[in-house]
Amino acid sequence: MTEFARLTAQFELSGFPEGLDSLYDQYAVGYQPHALMRRELIGEMCARFEAGAQAEQRLLAALDEIGANPELLKLSSFLVHDMCAARHRLDLDDYHVMEPKKGVEHAELYSCLLLFACIEPSMRRLEKLGMPPEYYEKTPFSPAKRQLEKLRSTGDGRVSDFPWDMNFYTCSLFPLGRFNFIPFRVDDPIRVFRKGKETVAFFTEPHRIRRDGMIDGVNGQKDPEAFDIRYEEKDGIVTGWPICPAGTVEPQPRSIALAEWEMVLQKGDILMGFHIPGGPGYDPQHLRDDCLMCYEFFKKWFPEIEIKGFGSESWLYDPHLAMLLEGRGNIAKMQCQMYIYPIESGDGQVWRELFHGRRSPDEVEPKSRLQKAAAEYMEQGGRFTPCSMFVLAQDLPRVEREPLYAEESVYRSVWERMRQPLSAQEGNET
Repeated sequence: MTEFARLTAQFELSGFPEGLDSLYDQYAVGYQPHALMRRELIGEMCARFEAGAQAEQRLLAALDEIGANPELLKLSSFLVHDMCAARHRLDLDDYHVMEPKKGVEHAELYSCLLLFACIEPSMRRLEKLGMPPEYYEKTPFSPAKRQLEKLRSTGDGRVSDFPWDMNFYTCSLFPLGRFNFIPFRVDDPIRVFRKGKETVAFFTEPHRIRRDGMIDGVNGQKDPEAFDIRYEEKDGIVTGWPICPAGTVEPQPRSIALAEWEMVLQKGDILMGFHIPGGPGYDPQHLRDDCLMCYEFFKKWFPEIEIKGFGSESWLYDPHLAMLLEGRGNIAKMQCQMYIYPIESGDGQVWRELFHGRRSPDEVEPKSRLQKAAAEYMEQGGRFTPCSMFVLAQDLPRVEREPLYAEESVYRSVWERMRQPLSAQEGNET
């Protein structure tokens, strides 16, 4: 048993990614015991966000407990060190809530303290790069404020969304203009080719596709007439079922000659994650201008990261939404600027974002036009399907000014086909 395995078993700790044993061994070689974080930082944040004396005392007691246990301190110091490094390795979503189940009295505050301990080393890293403080000095304190307000009002110190908050505490996510950006590696099995301004994407792994062009089984909908797709590269020819930029898989295969097409994106490549805070400005102009600004920002401060484009997953990319809005408004306009592709994600995002977590049309009191249209569609048996998207870096200057991946009529054709809900067998939801 490695030392890392022994320590995590000793405290019954989980929530960390696999494969940390060798990284821990490297860290342990030069480890010198030191405080997990400045005690003063807790006092400063509690005063700044009016967390109250009781919350401050609890956090300091939890910090002192870690410092008084040499083995827990060493393990915790490594985890903070690696959490700060993980985002720069582009390992996303591997860390989750870590709460010791044995030998730690203040276990419910452990994850919170690990995240707080990431703040100052992460800010120092960017300071050493010479990056102006205005790009990062507020970033880690956004989730810290919410965390301390929750601790004060409810007494609950647990972290609700550890992977997402970790982006802020490690100063890995940058608010630039209207959107938030963080790089990530493409994990979907896609391969994208380009010839001139024409772009075509294929899934590289077998899938079963429903008649509506979505992946069979999403939302528990199994289509008895679904078709199978595959991908093959042979003798300089790629053959596969192309993904329509509007977010569906085409029912007929296509072959392209590798000598004529350049492969521009595949699994493992780096895209800039594109995250959408609420509020105005979700429109093609901000998409173009803010992504161009972000692209230049990362070329300047992180030239070692080769950004192929921008991408993310969202309920806003669901072609069903554009259909319900009859192609009007910024949701539809934005979809027409993106290469959208289906993923194995059900309609939970729509319930969470559009109906505040309710999961039955009977519980819904629709107010907005989109809420009303969505509720009516669900009453007819319709379901929603979040999608992923990408916009290639070389296409950013053309956003809004000309069609990128298909004419608007192609998107509208897909939207129109979705007007009638798919008739499919219901099973276990994906």
